Amino acid sequence: MIESGPARQTVADPTVVDKVLQALRGTVQDDRYRLLEQFVPLFLGKATTELLEERAIGDLARMCLDSLDFLDRSRPNRVDVEVSGPAQGDGRWTVPVTIVRTNVSERPFIVDTIREYLSSLDHQIAHFVYPLMTVERDEDGWITDLLPPGERTRTESMVYAEVAQVADAATRESMRVETARRLEDVVRATDDFGLMIDKIGDVVSELGFRMRDVRDRRGEFREIQAFLRWLRDGGFVFLGYRSYSFRPLEPEGEAMVVVDPGSGLGVLQREESSAFASPVPMSRLPDEMRERALSGPVLIISKTNAESTVHRRARMDYIGVKKLRPGGAIAGEHRFLGLFTSQAYSEPAQDIPILRRKLAKVLERAGASEGSHDYKEIITIFNSLPKEELFLATAEEIAKDIRTILIRYNTSEVFASVRRDQLGRGLSIMVVLPRTRFSGTFRREFESVLVQRYKAQILNYHLAMGTGDQARLHFYLGGPPERLAEIEWRDLKATVTSLTRSWLDEVRDLLSE
Repeated sequence: MIESGPARQTVADPTVVDKVLQALRGTVQDDRYRLLEQFVPLFLGKATTELLEERAIGDLARMCLDSLDFLDRSRPNRVDVEVSGPAQGDGRWTVPVTIVRTNVSERPFIVDTIREYLSSLDHQIAHFVYPLMTVERDEDGWITDLLPPGERTRTESMVYAEVAQVADAATRESMRVETARRLEDVVRATDDFGLMIDKIGDVVSELGFRMRDVRDRRGEFREIQAFLRWLRDGGFVFLGYRSYSFRPLEPEGEAMVVVDPGSGLGVLQREESSAFASPVPMSRLPDEMRERALSGPVLIISKTNAESTVHRRARMDYIGVKKLRPGGAIAGEHRFLGLFTSQAYSEPAQDIPILRRKLAKVLERAGASEGSHDYKEIITIFNSLPKEELFLATAEEIAKDIRTILIRYNTSEVFASVRRDQLGRGLSIMVVLPRTRFSGTFRREFESVLVQRYKAQILNYHLAMGTGDQARLHFYLGGPPERLAEIEWRDLKATVTSLTRSWLDEVRDLLSE
């Protein structure tokens, strides 16, 4: 999120409102002035104290009039975006800023999405005004009345944001197009939210039916059902859904991968953009992808290569659930895209379906009896691992990491490990070192090595201070696959050792020589 210092939301000073309306009186027709009397208190009521104090009354008046004009031109059943600068207008307002105005019917994620996009362009938001209001319009769409939100049903949410001046017209147009594209994704995701929740219920029911046919996997299926319900109940921001089937298009023909027509929801509405919009023979899939599609776990949790355009900038989380035929053969996939919520990251890992099952397997492999020292240590370490790692890694991989952490308590040894994502979409790094050798400077230098040497992008970073004298760093990287393939644990260990060498280490080496 971007804030310009300690911005304070306030109820507009009646004196400021009166002065602004006085400045506008006589400059517009009477019916327009009546709307301004309604609009100005609602708009300035969401302005920050800093904006009201630093801006001249004439500039505030022009800001309100231009914003009302934009709202009047926009329509509630579409996404409207304008990116402009006051100096490019009639010269009555010469503040050197670029203004982003948007309007769309009220829904979640509008503010987050705009802030995150502008942040991605390194635009610091100087002022942000987000007034909600009930807008009454005539049959042609022009405003007839403005009321506070909730007094009637049609609430519109206009956003007004100021950033540093962007002089280039082509850049401003690019900002307008991309802002509109992201808000259109917001509309798709929020409009289809209920339908995606219904799909979760359908998949849960489908797994219930398959339990009758695949009795030996009932425990696994019940845990998947519990996980899907956990996602539905606040663990996941659902952004898109699509269904795929594996079937021949003619008797005795080769099995094809195809999008189920009409299944796309949210950001996956546009089925024509899928690589499988037209049927693709199974034989044409890469060997690894074909094997993953036709076998492997029923539930797949991974990261997409695509960054979310809604809510927050992060690679979207991918939840895939295999569709099964009565005999247990794989018939396709239900695919959900979205983002794990703050609730998911704050909840103890041992309480989350799927993760608790992995923890049980780790404890079983370690032979740790309930209440023992090892049992408690394993649970503590498990809960301290980043959620991304726990979701993406297998129980065997997690057990290996925990064992590595345990045996390096109170040692001076530096350790580094590398694990590649099973879908080839990223790479996880774990670094364990004495706490006395960890510092913010080391972390920044190590990140710089990853970015510059391997052209990697740091997608997630997690620091845990373990029991005893131990610090643990976890990184999840994205980047060119050929460069990520070059990352080896030996090289990372040597890099960590070099970056954490102290003056005493240098003296010790010189004395040894």
